[in-house]
Amino acid sequence: MHAIPWYIALLISVPQTILIIEFGFRLFNVKVKTKGIILTSVIMAVLCYFLRTLPISYEINTLILVALLSLCTTSVCNIQLKYCFISVLLGVMLYGMLESLLLPLILKICSLSFEELIMKPWLNLIAFAPVLFIAVLLLCYIINKNLVLYDFSSEENEK
Repeated sequence: MHAIPWYIALLISVPQTILIIEFGFRLFNVKVKTKGIILTSVIMAVLCYFLRTLPISYEINTLILVALLSLCTTSVCNIQLKYCFISVLLGVMLYGMLESLLLPLILKICSLSFEELIMKPWLNLIAFAPVLFIAVLLLCYIINKNLVLYDFSSEENEK
């Protein structure tokens, strides 16, 4: 993998983590406090910054980040690990699908290549902005329609 500048870790990883948490936990109807989401997202940005310096593949990096995000959310938000893991996994899958659909289109429209994103990290912000916008729209839709795939809240309250 390649290292990323601190500002990319902060300006991209924090919103991505917020969206991942929001997608996953809202779709399973698990309430998470905003303070906990923000703290978890900042912690994950720091972890992502350091993890990206390690010589590991993107796949392994993603698996490690899913595990760390699950553990971090469990610790910070005081939610059982099984609910955190399942919610984080759904959030990662939903956000990942959205990004994998939009990013190639954005790069084509902007005439950018993946190599350019690596060589000029600030271009990541340009490519990230439309993904962020669409993801926020999708999250607003989920919130407005009160979409829930499965209700973990009653199970969580029983514990």
